[in-house]
Amino acid sequence: MMKIFKRAFLFLAAGFLLGACEKNAIPEVTEPVQDGAYVKFFFQVEGAPRANFYLDSKKVTGVAPTTTDIVLGNLYGSVYPSNAYALVPAGSFNMSAIDTVAGAGTADVLASTSVSLANNKHYSAYLAGTPESYEVFMVEDNLPPADYTKIWWRFMNTMANMPFAVDAYAVRSAVPATDTKPAEPVEVYELGKGLDFKEHGPYVELKPGTYTYKVFASGTEYDPATSTSYIQQSFAIASLGRVYTTQIRGTYAEKPKAAQIDYWRER
Repeated sequence: MMKIFKRAFLFLAAGFLLGACEKNAIPEVTEPVQDGAYVKFFFQVEGAPRANFYLDSKKVTGVAPTTTDIVLGNLYGSVYPSNAYALVPAGSFNMSAIDTVAGAGTADVLASTSVSLANNKHYSAYLAGTPESYEVFMVEDNLPPADYTKIWWRFMNTMANMPFAVDAYAVRSAVPATDTKPAEPVEVYELGKGLDFKEHGPYVELKPGTYTYKVFASGTEYDPATSTSYIQQSFAIASLGRVYTTQIRGTYAEKPKAAQIDYWRER
């Protein structure tokens, strides 16, 4: 039963069985993919129209249609698929982010790039930049080996127009002593330093706990454990065997919005 479920998930997650033909007449693949590459697609441009990713002329992302069967694209801040990868054919393609105008018979290519996807490799693809200057780029996700005793985390910078590179940290909160366990001090994990737009750090092993993810301007003076950062996010992590990425996105502002930092699970 589990084998059947896994096959069904890969088929659906591929993003190729996305419903009937659209009025924009762009063809879609409707048969299952036996092998290929694994890709997550991110929509990181604040103010961008709804869009979908395509490999050549084949749509590989999607949003459930409305009750009137209007086919939608993905909004800023979304990812496809969530907490998984789409299985797509391996090979060389033109990867495009397209604003498909439902019912109007037109499609506006926001940005595109040439990509080469290898069998059984994992990638993250991004629509980034600004509404005045869109950009599509892709990075390979060199996932750590599967290990259900560990948690792994990395940082990715997709915030456009930043006037500085960034240093990123995961700061684990102190744990008070209990009747059975001694106290644990604050711990600081470096996720990458001097990271410019479109750059990321390595996957770093973390312990379960409550963390604050902090991003500082490179070259400034700060204490990762105590200083106020440019942008930050706090939450607890407990599930072993998981792999995550924290990202900053949108367009740089002196006072960023809370929505400009978020995290997603690769595994």
